[in-house]
Amino acid sequence: MPGGGPVRFPRFLFLGMLPWRSRHSLAGPYALDALEPAERARFERHLRGCAACQSEVRDFAEVAASLGLAAATTPPPSLKGRVLADVGALDAARSDDAAIAAVLSAADALIASAATSAGGTATVVASRSGRSVVFTSAGLPVLPPSSVYELWFIGSAGVRAAGLVPSPAAGTHGITVPVLAAGLSGDDAVGVTVEPAGGTTAPTTTPIVVLTLPGR
Repeated sequence: MPGGGPVRFPRFLFLGMLPWRSRHSLAGPYALDALEPAERARFERHLRGCAACQSEVRDFAEVAASLGLAAATTPPPSLKGRVLADVGALDAARSDDAAIAAVLSAADALIASAATSAGGTATVVASRSGRSVVFTSAGLPVLPPSSVYELWFIGSAGVRAAGLVPSPAAGTHGITVPVLAAGLSGDDAVGVTVEPAGGTTAPTTTPIVVLTLPGR
């Protein structure tokens, strides 16, 4: 089973994980000027290379402009739902970012990194006091829609599903967005398998990597 010894790095190096969060849900708040300056700047960098988000922004901007010219204009029925959904996604992203930052900056943060048998490397930052880990990777192959990377806690409490890892997007060098997984037990390692889309309750394949945390 592939794996590797733990590697310790300064925690501040991993604060760079946060900007990799997907920006696809921010088109509505961006068009309505509802983003904070730092979020707006990150989204604009993403927007330059994302045709889907460019189209979404144009749609929102056109509706906003028409409402500004004629207060009596009735917006499309779907607009309110789309804006509320995007704002809800933004709030959820901010909450996740705060939880991820808490793990990365925890006084007891531990780091383990290893190559995977599929290619690339996987890294976890763990806080035993917070019973959570943050997982990210670089160089992982892009999976077909029928498959997904799944995280597992592996220890004396058994093997437990810990969450799904979005497949890296094309052109991102196999870098995955940070994934927060809660429920870490004292002696757990963190494994990654390739599973059918939607994930499973128990591993069906051999882990491509198992990361053992320092002090386990």
